Amino acid sequence: MVGANEGMTRYRARAVLLLFLLLNLTACHTWNSVSLDAISLAQLIEEDRPDRIRVSGVGVLDLELERPAVDGDQLVAPGGFSMPLADILRLEVRGLHILRSLGAGYLGGLGVFGLLTVIDIFRCDGIWAC
Repeated sequence: MVGANEGMTRYRARAVLLLFLLLNLTACHTWNSVSLDAISLAQLIEEDRPDRIRVSGVGVLDLELERPAVDGDQLVAPGGFSMPLADILRLEVRGLHILRSLGAGYLGGLGVFGLLTVIDIFRCDGIWAC
């Protein structure tokens, strides 16, 4: 039979692991604007293959596209979207913001540590204090 402290330690380790997995899934992403002069849009999309982009242009305002591709001189996306590359005025690519992600992970870890500390304070040999 597993002792009360050993069982709690095992569950605590699982809780911490689940917390870090959750924080990894909810890492802080931001939209980064791409300079249209520095690199050609076709080259950016073909080489980097971003999962999502946000595009603004003639007749389009902040449209988010999944799995964009370039076909000739057109920006295309699943669902029948097509737009001439020359009509694009602004393009943003979704990227990971490292500092925000680290900060969220640190604060989340402190919160779990604090919660586990409070639980340990009000617990007596595996039985809640009355």
